[in-house]
Amino acid sequence: MIPPEPVIEAIGLRKAYPSGFWRRPATVLHGLSFSIRRNEIVGFLGPNGAGKTTTIKLLNGLAFPTAGTAKVFGLPVGRRTEFRRRIGFMPEQPYFYDYLTGEEFLRLCGRLYGLGGRETERRSRAILARVGLEGAGRISIRKYSKGMMQRLGLAQALLHDPELVILDEPMSGLDPMGRMEVRALIQELRAAGKTVFFSSHIISDVEALCDRILLVNRGRLVAEGSLDGLVGDGLRYVEILFSPAPSREQLAFLGIPSEAARFQGNLLILEARSHEEGNAWLAAVTGLGAGLRSYQPVKKRLEDIYVEHIGRETDGDG
Repeated sequence: MIPPEPVIEAIGLRKAYPSGFWRRPATVLHGLSFSIRRNEIVGFLGPNGAGKTTTIKLLNGLAFPTAGTAKVFGLPVGRRTEFRRRIGFMPEQPYFYDYLTGEEFLRLCGRLYGLGGRETERRSRAILARVGLEGAGRISIRKYSKGMMQRLGLAQALLHDPELVILDEPMSGLDPMGRMEVRALIQELRAAGKTVFFSSHIISDVEALCDRILLVNRGRLVAEGSLDGLVGDGLRYVEILFSPAPSREQLAFLGIPSEAARFQGNLLILEARSHEEGNAWLAAVTGLGAGLRSYQPVKKRLEDIYVEHIGRETDGDG
């Protein structure tokens, strides 16, 4: 069976910009390749300056690659109106006409998307309510807070009911409740059969939402996969609790390093680096008469994978 064509496909994307007085090229992307399938949520995770926004500009035809190819719906990206109406895009910092109201701005967006007047009005009311701006549509945008403008940017990206939604830092500027609402909205988009590709440097948002994760650093893809695939069965440490707690002198005699031990009243908490080390400490400490209260492996999180890869890349690049 032939697999379905990717919704997004990046093949060896390279992008260089002229930089400095002599306008020498500074490379931002170094042969970036990935693909995104229909009806999945993919997080584009990486530190500031990793190349996320540049990649998103290339996918939207707002910039052009120095080398490589970007395809959306199987077509090379360019000034192609046939797929622009199938994409909803929110940039990292949406720009607005300050003296328009929210409703007037969406009316303008509706015309650009080719929607009729009545359809635009109907959709505008619904989407403003969905992003938490119900009642704010007749207020001038210059009076909006940063969070309200972020919500309006999301509203315009969804106004025309696109098949593919590309969001650059969609939770930026939102309070915790606003972030929860945007997360719920992204999950609703997938339930409706949409494909969502969003960039972020906030690990918890990516961890909570994504079917797959692309981790980039310095313009290179350094890791890719599902959350379970990236984290796997990796062990951070084994937490072992004992009570009553032996003394620090007794632990030192057993060869257990002081930095691996914490005391809370009559409770001893040890953090072993492996099951082998944990089992050895368990036998030694119980031999002193301490009772085992719990033995808990603590697995790696996405944050640990992020630090491992980003740290490795930073060290390697000097």
